[in-house]
Amino acid sequence: MTLSEIVHDTGTSDKTLRICNFTGERADLNEVASYFSSQEVDLTIDRTESGLPRDVVVLESDGRFLAADPLRDLRQYVEGWQGGETPNVRTAPPSVVESMTETRFESYDKRRMIHASRIVEFRGWNVGEGELHAGFQDLSKIDFQRNVYRNLGRKGLDVHVYGAGDGDTVASAKDLGLRVHASDADEIVDHWWVAYDGDGDDADKSLLLAQERGPNEFYGFWSDDPAVVDDTIARLETLQTSAATV
Repeated sequence: MTLSEIVHDTGTSDKTLRICNFTGERADLNEVASYFSSQEVDLTIDRTESGLPRDVVVLESDGRFLAADPLRDLRQYVEGWQGGETPNVRTAPPSVVESMTETRFESYDKRRMIHASRIVEFRGWNVGEGELHAGFQDLSKIDFQRNVYRNLGRKGLDVHVYGAGDGDTVASAKDLGLRVHASDADEIVDHWWVAYDGDGDDADKSLLLAQERGPNEFYGFWSDDPAVVDDTIARLETLQTSAATV
């Protein structure tokens, strides 16, 4: 399967984010609503009979509990995104964000894609071993994330990066200890991905994969499905054969 086929054929599920016993004003939730507006997520405000616990967010899929966090933690994370902050690869996102796997999104811009990429990169950082594959479209974009990818490589991960590039951008990526696969093939420059193989453990495998449909507009999904992660990495290994690997 090509990357485009994986994007379009992978099944996802709708999610519900319940804000339980909210004590503020509805306008206080505008930033949270904006953050999830491009995903298959319904945002609801619920109240329990007891009114407790207050200001808690619960993520569900088809009525099945997935995760929960204090609302203040989610708002702090979202406010950081709104303010242009990029999460540190060492810092875990709120559990309701990390549990958005098997969820499709539309019209993500580059800033949202970097934010989403951190979730998979954090998984690799947390385990500290295995392979991480990252598609940058253009290798020059690594310069904006040099500290992150230097740290991932030093952590002990085998980090593969893909994208179009010249001698200078390839050399710059190699200086970070990365395995570079330079290519301007459409399949590589039209997609953005971060895939982690879990160091062979299905429970730790994770993937973000998206296709750029318009300038700075990405359509795709997250997944922790081991079969989807394996299929994607198998395709990436096939693409390596046509790339200038250094």
